[in-house]
Amino acid sequence: MKPIKNSYLSNQLGFTIIEMMIVVAIIGILAAIAIPQYQIYVGKTQATRLVNELGQLRLSVEECLQSGRVRIGLNTDECDPRTTASNLIIGGSQVGITLPDNMGVAQISSPLIATTRVTATVSTQVTPAIVGRKLVWLRNNEGSWRCISNIGSIYLPSSCTYDASL
Repeated sequence: MKPIKNSYLSNQLGFTIIEMMIVVAIIGILAAIAIPQYQIYVGKTQATRLVNELGQLRLSVEECLQSGRVRIGLNTDECDPRTTASNLIIGGSQVGITLPDNMGVAQISSPLIATTRVTATVSTQVTPAIVGRKLVWLRNNEGSWRCISNIGSIYLPSSCTYDASL
């Protein structure tokens, strides 16, 4: 006597609906964890880039203060801080800079004084958590600089301090 084969079981191909549901659930759990972490990572990189873009202007300001050029401008007796446009910054302009669309420049207090500030407002082209926040490099009378910002401390690099008063 021949054994009876169940043709349904021996010819099964592919995945069952339960197996597919398990895979979808695992992907959903991974996405729920990964997406917020990725958004935090993007915010950190944007905040770090902004700190560095503004920080590079400190040397120009120091050179101008040392040489006695305290007015911002392009003439030989004026300070040209060599500010460049950034898509992370909104608004503002400096003498001699024509801004492309959706770009802004850091604002440098003029006339330059011992306690000069380099300030930027974050544009809308960044992670929503940091839009509209401010970042400031402050110079004290001794020539030391410090960075403060009202960008959430989770996004700021260690070189910058959170300050809700901005």
